[in-house]
Amino acid sequence: MSLISRRFSRRAGAVVAALTALGVVAAPAATAQITLPDGLEWVGSSDVGSSVTGSMNTAVSGTESAPRAPLPGWKEIFVDDFTTDAPVGSFANDECDNPRKVVYTGTENTRWTAYPECYTDTFNSFPYRADEVLSVHDGALDYNLHEVDGKRAGANLSPLVSGDDQAQLYGRYSARIKVSNPFITGYRLAMLLWPDSEVWPTEGELNFPEGELTGPIRGYHHFAEPDATANSQAISEYDYSTFTDWRVVTTEWTPTTVRYILDGKVLLESQRGVPNTPMRWQLQLESSLYPDLGSGNFYVDWVTVHSWDGAQ
Repeated sequence: MSLISRRFSRRAGAVVAALTALGVVAAPAATAQITLPDGLEWVGSSDVGSSVTGSMNTAVSGTESAPRAPLPGWKEIFVDDFTTDAPVGSFANDECDNPRKVVYTGTENTRWTAYPECYTDTFNSFPYRADEVLSVHDGALDYNLHEVDGKRAGANLSPLVSGDDQAQLYGRYSARIKVSNPFITGYRLAMLLWPDSEVWPTEGELNFPEGELTGPIRGYHHFAEPDATANSQAISEYDYSTFTDWRVVTTEWTPTTVRYILDGKVLLESQRGVPNTPMRWQLQLESSLYPDLGSGNFYVDWVTVHSWDGAQ
């Protein structure tokens, strides 16, 4: 299910810093005070979001084909270029007891599952709304992040990476992603590997990227250890760029090492507490605790998944 609210304390202030770097706090419009978690206050434009709202089926530029070249140590098992269009509504899952219902099938018979509306997000317990948020067009998967029935709505997708299997032991997961504008402040991203057994935290968790869509880009490796707690983790180097241009994010997971890679740059390499049980990949977009200055679109150009073939 969606991540529980276990990483709340380390988030305080992250969006404030990001928005300051983007110049939002200095906006000349009328100001409005908004109380943030942990007593923080944010002061910024009250109408910045008015010109940066998202929309369905906005043309997506800059897409490209997924890389298919062989990678030493890895075997390709799943590729989706999102060349099969799917309209809004086609990702609906109304089966509350079946979070693994297939809602989208791609050109190469790639299949995706989606959390149903009865599943709620991490920080606000707002429903996941794949039925209102997701579509495929212009060669990209489109998360249109906006309010549905008065609540900020995201969606949580997961691929069947091999046959009917959502999970595998070890692997390489890569995606090319971007946002439509830099002011999608009320939503956050967690592309995560989650224990298929649902045993957490002792079986670990791999999150990259995770955080606000305004940046910075970062990841968290929750250790798989018998006495692990929610704070047993390694945090990646922060990259203070944003998602407004296409970025390629990759998680590599072998029996000895976890690596998080952004556009070819390693932000984390960790050997402690490497998970050793099957995990599934969740592409989770959800509401955050921070002020919502405007909605927008999160795009996925392509994804690739590889199995580990024994090389280090």
